[in-house]
Amino acid sequence: MVLLFDFIISLAGAIVTLFVILDPIGVLPFFQSLTRSATDEQRRKIARKAVLIAAGLLLVFAYLGNIILTLLGITVYDFEIAGGALLLVFALRDALSNEPLGVTETSQAADAANSMKALETAAIIPIATPLLAGPGSLTSVILLTKQPYGLILAGIAIVADSMLAWIALSASNKMNRFIGPSGLLIIGKVMDILMAAIAVSYLTKGIQGTGL
Repeated sequence: MVLLFDFIISLAGAIVTLFVILDPIGVLPFFQSLTRSATDEQRRKIARKAVLIAAGLLLVFAYLGNIILTLLGITVYDFEIAGGALLLVFALRDALSNEPLGVTETSQAADAANSMKALETAAIIPIATPLLAGPGSLTSVILLTKQPYGLILAGIAIVADSMLAWIALSASNKMNRFIGPSGLLIIGKVMDILMAAIAVSYLTKGIQGTGL
């Protein structure tokens, strides 16, 4: 019973942590902009494709990330410091910007999104990556595998949060009407603060682990 309770608590923490870093709510305004010429059916198709690709990338990094670290001779503490620093930069940049992460690098995509081919391309870049499966989330899933029940936790968290991201993107029109652009912006900024706090915790653990 104690082990089950411990597993449930760890799983809840993993799901919340990854959800904050995936930040599908913060991606909604950009998703709306990229798919403004799409029908509701096309938008749901784009959302499904983007989430499946993002989930695939996250699962690959969750189950092969440790092998990559070993081949490169990197310890988990090194990765925590590097990943925490990178995540902190992204969180601060996103918090101080009016655009989601990745929009600058792919600003032409919104202008080109006038055909289904262009829309499906946008589902891969930038929606699937880097907006959903970006450096922060890829870092996080590798670090999740280092916890007790790591591989199981990471796998379940990725599937659960991918489903939540799909629901959010598929219902983007309804959420936009219900919450409004200002509401989505506020939620996104709160997510940025939580993301920055998670980044600091990664940095702290990494520094403590290396004995600096």
